Amino acid sequence: MMDKHLHIVAHDVPLPSDSGILKELLFLIKALHAQGILLHVHCFGNQNPESLVPFCHELHLYPKKQGHKGYTLTTPYAVSSRSDSSLVNRLEADRFPILFAGLKSVSPLLDASFSKDRKIVVRMLRNEQLHFWNLYSLCSWGIQKLFYAIECIRFGRLMKKISVGSIQFAVSPEYKGLKTRSLNAYTVVDQLIEMPFLMPQSGTGNFCLYHGNLGKTENTYTANWLLKNVFNTLEVPFVIAGDNPSEELEEAAHEKMHTCMVSNPSEKELQDLIKKAQVNLLPSFVEQCNTGLLYQSLALGRHVLTNTKGACGMGLDATFHVAESSAGFIEMTEALFNQPFDATAHEARASFLNGKYNNENGVNALMRMLY
Repeated sequence: MMDKHLHIVAHDVPLPSDSGILKELLFLIKALHAQGILLHVHCFGNQNPESLVPFCHELHLYPKKQGHKGYTLTTPYAVSSRSDSSLVNRLEADRFPILFAGLKSVSPLLDASFSKDRKIVVRMLRNEQLHFWNLYSLCSWGIQKLFYAIECIRFGRLMKKISVGSIQFAVSPEYKGLKTRSLNAYTVVDQLIEMPFLMPQSGTGNFCLYHGNLGKTENTYTANWLLKNVFNTLEVPFVIAGDNPSEELEEAAHEKMHTCMVSNPSEKELQDLIKKAQVNLLPSFVEQCNTGLLYQSLALGRHVLTNTKGACGMGLDATFHVAESSAGFIEMTEALFNQPFDATAHEARASFLNGKYNNENGVNALMRMLY
């Protein structure tokens, strides 16, 4: 039997401590490698990809274009800053199938010299147009707000441009739940999450936790919202953990005696924090349509508290708690902080985690699209 090859193009280097789109890609790379697929992985960014090396037949890194060098008048900056002629040349050197991990990675599809006579799949966990509109809504007036508005418009145009011809789209069930008028046809593939599951912790923890990539606007907004609207009043220990926090957020996290921050934790450190927390707070103020943070907290932690947008329409009220207002978060956090994680809650959580999602089904669905 001939070897099967696959190009995977990612907008960044997927690392173990990531969440959402990039973390799913890391699981997928491991799963496809286990199937014997020879992977030619292409990533933008300058982070150390050492954790990927054992699973790749080839691994190539490309620099992101900074400032005006990555700017065009028509293409989203998140896409045009991730374009490279050497990537196009490597993809053109054969006719292996290509998996693009998210819209930010599709710059080769816009290159006139790129040939599309092969199997091409764009994996989408998030509606980028809606995501940038949400970011626009979070910002006060200024250059950043204008940038998000322009990115929103350009992602809408980009979808119309590439959603024609033979390109296939693999979307998550949560993405399908949003308005997808820009996609005429797609295949629903469950989001891949880490297997096997590590079961939730019993008993009682001694602090509350919010975690996420703090270099992202939406996560910085959420961390600040919790500090100002929940833990400004509720005096129970609160930890914020994540990569690349701003100096302003770090200062805000250390203003009070009962709040603090763990910057750039390792994967093991982050998992330990999730396990030891009594309440994992994961509200969202964008319709994120990737639930990596939520899955990880359900798999490792005790009580999980989110809001409707953070739940992303999954209807999992048997496995986590939902509040909407700051008053609701204060009341629910205070109640859960003194409530042990009992056998009934543990059983409901285990049933969901072991029964609802099956990574093998997701991998097989993508394989059918690619070969």
